[in-house]
Amino acid sequence: MSSRRLCSWFLGSLLLSAGAEGKAPFPYVKATAFHVLPETHSDESGYFSLSEGLDGNLHIGTTKYGHNAYLVEFDPGTGQQRIVLDAHRSLGLDTKGYAAQAKLHTRNHVGRSGKVYVGSKQGYATEEDKEKNIQYPGGYVLAYDPRTGEVESFGMPMKGQGVIDVVSDELRGNLYVVTCEDQHWMRYDLAACSYHELGPMLTPYATTLVDEKGRAHALTRDFELAEFDPATGKVRTRPIMVGGRKWTRANNHSIPTWQIAADGRTAYLILMNDPSLLAIDLASKGPTVKATSHGKMIKGSKPDSRCALTIAPDGTVYTLVRVDNETGFGKGYLHYLLSFQPKGRKMRNHGVLAVENPDFFDFSRKKKWTHGYHTLPDGTLTPLHAHMALLAARDGTLYATILYPFTLLKIEAFKPKAPRPSAGQEYIREALAACDRIEADMDRLTRTGEEIAKRYREGGLMGFPYIRQTLGVELIGRSGGFMHCGFDRPWKEKRTEGEKRRDVAIFGWDSEPDERDLATVQKAKQRGAYVIGFGSGKMPQLASHRKTADVWFDTGRPADDRVVRLRDGSRVGKINHLINVLYGWTLNAEAVGALTREGKMPTMWKSWSWKDGRDWSEARFRKKQYEDFRVPPAAPGAIGRAYLERMRYLLRRFERTELPAVEEGARLIAGEHRAGRKTVIASTGHMAMYYIARYDDSAWAVNQEVHAFLESQTKGYREKAPDGALVVRLGETGLNRDLAALFQRKKQKVIVITATNPYPENRAYLDSWPVKVDMGFAFGDACVPLEGLPIRILPTSGAMQVVAYESLNVEVFARLRGR
Repeated sequence: MSSRRLCSWFLGSLLLSAGAEGKAPFPYVKATAFHVLPETHSDESGYFSLSEGLDGNLHIGTTKYGHNAYLVEFDPGTGQQRIVLDAHRSLGLDTKGYAAQAKLHTRNHVGRSGKVYVGSKQGYATEEDKEKNIQYPGGYVLAYDPRTGEVESFGMPMKGQGVIDVVSDELRGNLYVVTCEDQHWMRYDLAACSYHELGPMLTPYATTLVDEKGRAHALTRDFELAEFDPATGKVRTRPIMVGGRKWTRANNHSIPTWQIAADGRTAYLILMNDPSLLAIDLASKGPTVKATSHGKMIKGSKPDSRCALTIAPDGTVYTLVRVDNETGFGKGYLHYLLSFQPKGRKMRNHGVLAVENPDFFDFSRKKKWTHGYHTLPDGTLTPLHAHMALLAARDGTLYATILYPFTLLKIEAFKPKAPRPSAGQEYIREALAACDRIEADMDRLTRTGEEIAKRYREGGLMGFPYIRQTLGVELIGRSGGFMHCGFDRPWKEKRTEGEKRRDVAIFGWDSEPDERDLATVQKAKQRGAYVIGFGSGKMPQLASHRKTADVWFDTGRPADDRVVRLRDGSRVGKINHLINVLYGWTLNAEAVGALTREGKMPTMWKSWSWKDGRDWSEARFRKKQYEDFRVPPAAPGAIGRAYLERMRYLLRRFERTELPAVEEGARLIAGEHRAGRKTVIASTGHMAMYYIARYDDSAWAVNQEVHAFLESQTKGYREKAPDGALVVRLGETGLNRDLAALFQRKKQKVIVITATNPYPENRAYLDSWPVKVDMGFAFGDACVPLEGLPIRILPTSGAMQVVAYESLNVEVFARLRGR
């Protein structure tokens, strides 16, 4: 060897040695690791089943070979996990081995409603399965609804085929499904409850994208673009052209991952074995589809990207790619996080994934299926074999799943700094804090619920002596509430005096009491009723009322309960009425739970928004408890916590999805106020009339109650509401077409606040309105299902009306007085 070659060899070896022992020759992308609930998977395995709910919680599909599959909910704020979907339990199955629904392999899809759609598929046949000739029956499409906690099955798309992808287009009534292992492309008609095959066979692991016009797109086995237009019912396929050449697969490992951008027409795509980033114009005109290659995102041997492409809210495209570690710094593989910014067409390699908390899992035990990480020379723990999914959350946090052990990585390095909370956000966060305080008071709520249950069994009723506050009218006659609630609503014509002495009198104060209220409380107490009070413990005017009550639930707010401070030091955003309502329904929940532990299930209202709601009520009104349904005993606190869980979901969802519309509505209202005009609140519901235009909001609002089914109210609205006015329709569920026509005849500009409704006569909210706000609760209102009972209990609409209205109110004042 020449001296020059020897010197070069020596220097190269020295550099490799320095790299092996010194600083990593690449940057790190730091991540916090969470072991996915171990009881939900076998072989520490899962696939690319990862999504973010409308409330910000994540949902992770798992694989438990030969047994079952689960959907796990992860709360980013607390790191807590829980099972929200058990495939076999939801489907009533107990099959094992190859016949089991062993995987949730689909890329979860979150629908407009908030439902999380997944599909189940087969695992792998063992030798024992083969010997017994066990066949896989076929996979199912399922949806978890966080509004109610229920799981819905949409059946088996094709016998013998698993489900590898499901995407919802709820607005147009369609689900799109890809089967496996044969990749049939199918459409499920939500109205007809039936599957139809669309035609072209697709590429392995194909997924569907729905563009801004509702057209569905998928890649065929020939790597052409298939397009289904629901408006025409027709399918067409076209070749994809890149740089003037037809795009095609290199081999069977060319598995595509794609996502649609915010423009609703551009799909970004990467292949498992080729890190070139493509941008496909789904709206291309003509016989071919135009695509642009932005080049390779990384150089390296044996690139591998497994469903790890996502688009952040700012439009940045992120992907993970594994390549051979040829750096000389350690061995094995390295997983790089890469990005592309469409504006400026800038590529960036952010570095190698690094686990900040290597103690998240006990690797020292050397258990089977824990070989998916390795340690680099500087002590950094990094994934070794396989990443499986990548997700950009709404707040900019990135999440990835890793195998062996099955791990969720949380990457916050690219999360932008959160701005100061808006007025609406501040109000909602106070409401969330109230949910936490109420849950912390669950033991007392349970004990009080048990007292109510005892008195109910002995002939007593819950009732609400009249005091002109909101809680009583909210708790009486509501969907999912006690049918026999209110002293004038017994299950029999006449109760004995002894039964009446077992009554429970409920009082709730949002504001200062009337001078006659104390005497009303004392009268209830004197006749033997158990008195429950709700209100601010710091309001001096309620001191005697608190002493008289048998139990008191404190809102935790001062006498001035307004929670949002404005620039001039004033406060707006009343909240006592909301806290009382949350407390009141949680107490109802615990009373029901106590009765179930005694083998009783009290009769409950079914919402009259259902076509059969009134008939349900009339058939059961003279029954104290159900005779035809049996509900298992509920653990203390279980139903109350379920109700609060649903309310938290709705609150977080409202903050994340509806506040932009609320802010636009506030801008319009502030403009009217500056012009000297008040905004009409066309309200409906049980308690709206007791808080609308009664406090700070009276400066800009005037209430006009109008239920579409009451001619006296629609007549009053026609006569009193000014033509051309700005109107807030504070509804409950849907918007009646006759009422919508009345608004239009009066040439009113309408801010529509409501929730969804399945009946055509109540779907005018889908029409074009200046502002639309969706309160988010499921049709039928009640939110907690109980095993054995065909209706849900405990409504959310009253509380969400308060949240929507007060969020609007505080945003109006933020524009009038400043933040």
